[in-house]
Amino acid sequence: MKLKFIFLLILITGSCLVVKAQVRRVTIIESLETNAPGEGVVKITADSKIKELIGFLSTTTNSDKDNVIKTNGFRVQVFMSNDSRTARREVDSKRNLIKEAFSDVFVYESYTAPYWKLFAGDFLTREEAETFKQQLLKAIPALGKEMYVIQDKVSIQLNKTF
Repeated sequence: MKLKFIFLLILITGSCLVVKAQVRRVTIIESLETNAPGEGVVKITADSKIKELIGFLSTTTNSDKDNVIKTNGFRVQVFMSNDSRTARREVDSKRNLIKEAFSDVFVYESYTAPYWKLFAGDFLTREEAETFKQQLLKAIPALGKEMYVIQDKVSIQLNKTF
C-alpha cells in the first residue's frame, strides 16, 4: 500500500513538471512581433541584453471582470469641506449637478475625518483632467473656485481585450 502511494505521488509530481515545462513564456517583444491578419508588421531591433531587461508578458492583469484597470492617474477635486453640519448635503447636491451635466462621468466621494471630498472623472494624463475641469467650469460655474486637478488611483475602462 505504501509503495502504491509513493508511486502515485511520483507520477503526479512528474506530470506537473511536464505540464509546467510545456508553458512557454512569451516576451513583450515576441508578442509585438507576432504577425496577425489585418494588422501591421512590427520589427524591433535591439541588443539582446535590452531584450532580456524588457521582460515577459504577464499572465495576470490588474483588471477586474468589467475590463477596468486601476492605475495612477488624475481626477478633478470638485469640493472639499470640514463643516460637519452641511458638508454631506453639499456633496450630494454637487454630485447631482455633475451627473446632470455629465452623465457618463464617474463621480466619487470620500470622507476622511474631518473632510468630505468630491472627485470627478478618471484620467490618465493631467491634460485630460484639466480639459474636463474647464468643461465643468463652463457647465457649472459655481464650482469654479473649489476645483483642482489631483493625482489619484483611477479606474480606466479598457477598450481592447488582450
